[in-house]
Amino acid sequence: MSSHPAEPAYVFPPALVRVVREHVTPMSGGLPDVTDDDLDQLLTTIFFAGLETYEGEHNAISVAFLGRSAVDFVMTEGAATEAAPLYRWKILRFASPRPFASRELVKLAVAGADQRIHSAVGVLDDGSLAIVGLAREGVNAGPDPFIRIVASRPGCLSIRSGRDLAIEYERGVTLTVGNQGLFAAGPVHRALAAIAHSAAVDDELVPRYLDAVVFLVRQMVAHGRGGIVIISPEEHPPVSESAPYRMVLDSSVAELLRLAWRVGGKGWPESASSRPRELQMKPSADVGVARPDRLAFGALLRNAFLMEAEQVVEELGRLTAIDGAVVLNRALALVAFGVVLPVLEQITIVEGTNVEGGSLQAIDFGSRGTRHRAGATYAAEHPGSVVFVASEDGQVSCLFRRSSEASVRLWRLAEGIAEPS
Repeated sequence: MSSHPAEPAYVFPPALVRVVREHVTPMSGGLPDVTDDDLDQLLTTIFFAGLETYEGEHNAISVAFLGRSAVDFVMTEGAATEAAPLYRWKILRFASPRPFASRELVKLAVAGADQRIHSAVGVLDDGSLAIVGLAREGVNAGPDPFIRIVASRPGCLSIRSGRDLAIEYERGVTLTVGNQGLFAAGPVHRALAAIAHSAAVDDELVPRYLDAVVFLVRQMVAHGRGGIVIISPEEHPPVSESAPYRMVLDSSVAELLRLAWRVGGKGWPESASSRPRELQMKPSADVGVARPDRLAFGALLRNAFLMEAEQVVEELGRLTAIDGAVVLNRALALVAFGVVLPVLEQITIVEGTNVEGGSLQAIDFGSRGTRHRAGATYAAEHPGSVVFVASEDGQVSCLFRRSSEASVRLWRLAEGIAEPS
């Protein structure tokens, strides 16, 4: 019987280059013209900038890495109408590039307190890295040609593509929480899909629902304080009367996804900009003036609903930093947070060594922290609920019990990535 999880391997930022290649560049369309040395310098410089202060204050270092891109605008899908231009990124270029150095990043970080203004770092013609300007982040959803690296606290790095957290580096441990594996197959995938269907989520939207869950787990990892997220199969999951922050049910993530789907229309193209210009604007027969066609306007509304859903998930992720559990109903609406869960001493826990849980190994949970034992207790007492637990050391687990089984199954979602030998 195993009593202790494997200790993560501690690595220094240069070891993240391989991880970026494997986990980030496929999401961002790749950085084929950027060398490993460039990525090494990029990550190491941002890491050390995150250790410094400016006039006695520590500010988050936030960098949008452009690679060799010379574009000044990255537009959202459906934004090719004259009525409502929306951009993902707007690059405000310096007349002369500034040196890519820690002191420059620390100085510019003062302007990025709201994390919407980033230092824009690119590769110059001579192959050197430089700060080429400021990158203003707009409506950033979907695939992103740039990657964003943030050092929000000393000794930590978050690497994102678009709104998606791909890598979290915390105190020498590199973590990834992917949307493959556990979320793509197996009992947890089927449980989450069943919960989505019980909330009237159409088959076409189940992948979006699962993406929202993945995004939420990544947000819980990102703040580095650990947390518990419970996704209940019930519309009104029971919450103790003593829970300090019980909510009046408001709009849910599932409802926002449904609205985006209905507004967009099942047969609508992914991007209005892919259509000929004469189809993007058409004359109005009743008023005799040009107006955005219905398809492009629908695409913009869809983006607005999707962005609102992502904003809600970000907020839920931040709430996990508060002691106690965040409880969501089947539609991913917030029921309560800061919920203190009971802890049972005797719970049978088996660890799934693959996504299907076909190979199970009994583990001793008595030595684990209170947060994990509380999550296991909830999973044991509420079959069908999916519980995600993050420790402060970055370990992330998923706990789930089927009503037909006596034991709680555990899967590890995030593990330290060792430095290659």
